[in-house]
Amino acid sequence: MPSNASELRAIAAGYAMDCVVRADGLRQIKMHIGDAEFPVLIGHDKLPELVAELKTLDMDKVFLGYDENTFKYCAPRLEAELERQGIPFYSCVMGLTEDAKNMASLDRILETFLQGGGSRKTVMMPVGGGVVANTFGLASGLLFRGIRLVQCPTSFLNAHDAAASSQKQAINHSGYKNIVGLFHTPTMALIDTSFYETLGATELKSGLGELTKNAALFGGKHYELMKKTTMAKGWRLSGEELVEATLVGLGAKDMLLKIDPREKHLALLFEYGHTVGHALELTDGVVTSHGEGVTIGMLAASFIAEQLGIMTCADRAEHDALVVALAPTIDFPDRDINEDVMEKVMHDNKRGYLPEREGFCPFILAQKIGEMHAPNKWYLEYVPNAVVRHAIEYVVDRMRVAGRVESSEVSDGESASERTSPKSTLTSDKAMLTLAGDKAMLKQGNCMSRAPTREKELFYLASLSSNA
Repeated sequence: MPSNASELRAIAAGYAMDCVVRADGLRQIKMHIGDAEFPVLIGHDKLPELVAELKTLDMDKVFLGYDENTFKYCAPRLEAELERQGIPFYSCVMGLTEDAKNMASLDRILETFLQGGGSRKTVMMPVGGGVVANTFGLASGLLFRGIRLVQCPTSFLNAHDAAASSQKQAINHSGYKNIVGLFHTPTMALIDTSFYETLGATELKSGLGELTKNAALFGGKHYELMKKTTMAKGWRLSGEELVEATLVGLGAKDMLLKIDPREKHLALLFEYGHTVGHALELTDGVVTSHGEGVTIGMLAASFIAEQLGIMTCADRAEHDALVVALAPTIDFPDRDINEDVMEKVMHDNKRGYLPEREGFCPFILAQKIGEMHAPNKWYLEYVPNAVVRHAIEYVVDRMRVAGRVESSEVSDGESASERTSPKSTLTSDKAMLTLAGDKAMLKQGNCMSRAPTREKELFYLASLSSNA
């Protein structure tokens, strides 16, 4: 089967992060996006030193962007330091959830910016997670056809996966994620990991979810990071482990975005797990964090890969163990959501790279940990819709079963009355039980040849008919 293993090994072997430790204790990374580069400064409890970096910019004021939580928990510290250093600022607060990443929020941000006297010399500084970074980042790219953007991520996920390592800025529209946007490179990124202390399990697991995906993509040090963190002790990481994890995550983005800044071929690999993950996030009544949704999407991808003869049963078990170690959590509505999820998958933003083929969806698939399926330069395989539907049924049923198992078990030291969450969490061995229908499909999948896609589709449809 076509694989990218040798290509990625060569890239990884030739990569070294450009990182120095400065006299003031900050770590400074040179992040590359194509030919563009910008500094990312990281420190723990180093807010005065980080804020001082803003004074190196020729600006009139800073326009701060918050969500409701960062306005409450981060703004007091940050604004006090801005005042102490004599840096003028004003701000705008948007909603907290993915639902707030919309045209109405963007319009209010633009209006607040202009009514507050913002100019070409004003610096836009989003403070928060991905919702804030994306929405205010898009505003910065639109105002005056682009003003300077200084990202200040306060969530673990946003620090290593988005704000400090991406030029993609976007909002949601018409039920589709990140569908309206542009490319706008930050001027710099400022990360104080002490802000992570305000995060709970959901936010930390979300950040670890994207690192779990990187472990599947690249293996090597990314896999080793998961082995000594989530696979050894779950999602609870120490302060130093969080700093290391942030740096490893930034390194993955730096390594590929230097080669593929628009994420149009090699860096499309970062979308692994996102097709079903995004669809779940956007389905009414489903509640999960982005990173946890991605790992659940990885389960769908590995299911598909085995059905198409791309991944062996043993390699799938090793791959899925990464996800189980994280114990992703998801809330489902009390209704059948499979067709809703399928409809979102059919409008995934990876469509358009390959010529449309009726009855197929494009998916990024793995062969094993550290080895991705590479049928073309976009790493996208045509997957028959019937296989995609079965994968969606599989992950939804699997997570619902996990929720039922969890609700019937009481963890050590916890009384039954203390268990109030209805969420489905993939944690216990019982939750790993494979559904009877899935067992049948896996048995058939083991016999499926590594044949061209159309042949696989005919085999798959025939197998469904024979079991009807």
